[in-house]
Amino acid sequence: MNKLASFTVLVGLGALSFTACGGSDDGGSDDDGGTAESFCGSLDTLVASGVDPSDDFDRAIQSLEDLKSNSPGDLQADVETFIDVLKRLNEAPEDADPAEFEEDFTKIASAVDNIQSFADSNCEGLPDDIFN
Repeated sequence: MNKLASFTVLVGLGALSFTACGGSDDGGSDDDGGTAESFCGSLDTLVASGVDPSDDFDRAIQSLEDLKSNSPGDLQADVETFIDVLKRLNEAPEDADPAEFEEDFTKIASAVDNIQSFADSNCEGLPDDIFN
């Protein structure tokens, strides 16, 4: 994993500090996608897997793809944004200027905020900080 992608993982994934909270969703599915229950289950699986994007980028992306497929339809775009930005940054040259990727950092921060908000409202029993 290159330096930009590593930085993004620290900024993006590290910002996902899911807190244990009550599940307020009825578990129903949005038009396209999974349920709150399947999303939260995928997060739990991700935690249990111990995947580290710095060590195994492909496995981390696959875990995020699984999370996306289990996300309610309105959340899938945010998970996809997260995946796309990570891939783009991982493919950037080692000496790339981080300033060139400010728009990507903004996109990933917004996606993380939305994912965080959904998890806070719907997932119970997750660790305080999944990725650190």
